[in-house]
Amino acid sequence: MKKIIVLVSLLSIVMFQSCKKHESPGDNFDFSNSLPPYVTIKDLSDIDAAPGDVVTVDLQLRTSIQQKITITYKVEGAVTVASGTAEIAKESKAGTVKFTIPAGAATPSTATFTLLKAQTEDGKALTIGQNADAAGQKVKVLIDKPVEE
Repeated sequence: MKKIIVLVSLLSIVMFQSCKKHESPGDNFDFSNSLPPYVTIKDLSDIDAAPGDVVTVDLQLRTSIQQKITITYKVEGAVTVASGTAEIAKESKAGTVKFTIPAGAATPSTATFTLLKAQTEDGKALTIGQNADAAGQKVKVLIDKPVEE
C-alpha cells in the first residue's frame, strides 16, 4: 500500500509541474520576425574612381518585398546629387545605384554617397541600416587621376 501511495504522490507532482508552462524551460522560444525590413549598402569600403567614371553602389534588402522599393540618396563633395532616387524591383533583395563622376572633377578629391530613405510603393518606410544606423550607411568615393596605360 505504501508503494502505491508513493507512486501516486510522485505522479501527481510530475503532473502539476508539467501544467506550469510559463515556468517550464524551453517553451518560451521567440520565433517571431523581430527585425523590420531594412536597406543597407552591400560594401561600405571606399570606392576608387576617376573623372568620367560611372560609380556603382550595390544595395541589399534584408528580405524580398512584394512591392517595388524606392531608394532616396544623396552624393556630396566633388560630385553633387542633392536627392537622387533608385528602385529595387518587386521580390528582389538587391539593387544598384549609379552616378557619373564629371569629366572635369578636380583630382584628388572625394565624394560621399549616403542613403537617405527607402519606402515601398504603398508608402511604408523601411529602416536604413541593419541596426537602424542610418548614419553608418555611407560610402566614400575617392576621385583620382585615371591610370595611364
